[in-house]
Amino acid sequence: MYAVLVLGLLSTAFSAVIDPSLTEWRLVKQDLERIMFPLRDYILEVKAFRPDTYNTNPPYSELFRTDKSTTMMIMLHSGTYKSHVGRLVWNTIKYDRGYDIAIEECNVRYQAYNSWPANKEKEQIWAWNFFDDRVELTCNGDLQYEQNFDEGEFSPYKPGLPEKCLALGSQEVDRLTLKHMAGEYIRARPKEGVVEPEEPASSSAPSGGPDDIIVQTTPVPTEKTEKPTTEEPTSDDDGERYPTCNCWTRECGFCSKSACTVKQDLYNSEQGVTVTSHVKWVKLNSIMLFDEDGNSLGIFQWNLKRISLSGNCIACNSPSAIKKLGRGTEQTWTFSMKDGNVQIKVGGKVLYEQELMGRCRDIYSKVASFSFVDMSCQNSFSLTDEMEAGDQVVPDCGGTCPRE
Repeated sequence: MYAVLVLGLLSTAFSAVIDPSLTEWRLVKQDLERIMFPLRDYILEVKAFRPDTYNTNPPYSELFRTDKSTTMMIMLHSGTYKSHVGRLVWNTIKYDRGYDIAIEECNVRYQAYNSWPANKEKEQIWAWNFFDDRVELTCNGDLQYEQNFDEGEFSPYKPGLPEKCLALGSQEVDRLTLKHMAGEYIRARPKEGVVEPEEPASSSAPSGGPDDIIVQTTPVPTEKTEKPTTEEPTSDDDGERYPTCNCWTRECGFCSKSACTVKQDLYNSEQGVTVTSHVKWVKLNSIMLFDEDGNSLGIFQWNLKRISLSGNCIACNSPSAIKKLGRGTEQTWTFSMKDGNVQIKVGGKVLYEQELMGRCRDIYSKVASFSFVDMSCQNSFSLTDEMEAGDQVVPDCGGTCPRE
């Protein structure tokens, strides 16, 4: 049984008052501790220490354990500790497979850091900053992870996403449960415009750590003003443009009805599937693949950060050629897998390719149709002569994508 130490002042279920002493470093002494912490008003900083001995490529049974020496976990609550609204899991090292960080309510699988935390230094200063529309995590001032609440990932194997991510963005998180973080330090850094709580005159605040520790602070992240640019789409096909109808609806039997798919022999197709969409760091482009009997074989997904194909057939970071496309830009891209060679092309140029082998090649050689998952009406694809659209693949997506 974990010992539970409650840090911070008592509060009602309707408001949270932070302990003024938490604006200084506070040692986490137990494996499970609770603190009052209004995340909208304060940046949560964690001073962590990379272990001297670690393995960047452990077996899967070890990789997903959350009580290992490299892993930290924070549970988010609103109003009461019984109200669980989120879970943050991250590591002090960068894993070879990219299983570094995840928000349970937003990510189907762990995400990769942008770089090695703190350039592999032992002492690390992490900062969780929750905005109205997104959350950012930095380490020693370097952005390692970003998640927009309206861009939660989708997977039929993890119900509730992306709705849970959107809901997390609207929650008033006012208390936290810290797990597996004994020996680390935490503190609250007021956001711009938030007045620091005054220390009661009758009490002295605990130091929260050794007096001789030199604390490295990180700058307050500012709101982004970057505007996405738009590139003229380029495409070599002459197919009719149709919206990327989302098959994850009740009308489509949550991607189980063949009427919501497009027939195409992708394994033998030189043409592939050409899509026009805005490419982003978090929001995924997702194509579900089926065999001739309508059974789901898996999902191909990609964004500026990573590329994946179900069945552990592809799981990698996106190459620099894809990252250079630019966040928020509109791109016309082609997905193909002729003879098991998976490619992403933009403007006729191959930006990514991976040859499927063994079991993966056997599975996806059976692809006979596809559909789009969790993609908006603003995206479109080319319906070519070698494709046959299902009865519900129509220009207005059965009413879900009204035409002007």
